[in-house]
Amino acid sequence: MMEFEDSARLIMPEREYQRIESLVVEMYRDLDIRDVNFDVFNVARRIGCELIPFSHLQASKRNWLTEEGYDAVNYFDKRQSCYFVYYDDSKSYVRQRFSIMHEVGHIILGHKQESPLARIQANYFAGYALAPNPLIHTYGIDNFVDLSNTFNISEECAMRCIARYNNWVQYGKPDYLPYEINLLELFA
Repeated sequence: MMEFEDSARLIMPEREYQRIESLVVEMYRDLDIRDVNFDVFNVARRIGCELIPFSHLQASKRNWLTEEGYDAVNYFDKRQSCYFVYYDDSKSYVRQRFSIMHEVGHIILGHKQESPLARIQANYFAGYALAPNPLIHTYGIDNFVDLSNTFNISEECAMRCIARYNNWVQYGKPDYLPYEINLLELFA
């Protein structure tokens, strides 16, 4: 069930947020991620992606992607049985990190095509992957500037993540869910 707020903003049910968070923790566990500044390029490769910067594309393709507003996009090649993730290497490193994790989110979540819901889910996946609530709490971070610096994310991403974290503290913490405990065990 999907809810709409102001008929323009799509809201996911709580269980969907938890499903995505659980998949992020599963990725952390499967790839043995134990550092908040993990290499997103390596993560993408380890899940079977070939990474291609926009600067390696023909000018017409690069210009089209840029004009359409893409920071990254993925494509599954059936012949090679491989995902290709094209990313805008002219963007800042923190933006590249988010964009690549967004595409990894699409892949892990099994999205077959772009939609408003798929975009929201992939954005949530990327934000949670780059700054999970239990780790924000463990690091004792309470503002977006420190979050941005510690987790190597953009200030825009940090603002959204600190808002998510504050909501989690108010309504979820200290009762950790099983997957949150699993995440904390990885960083123990």
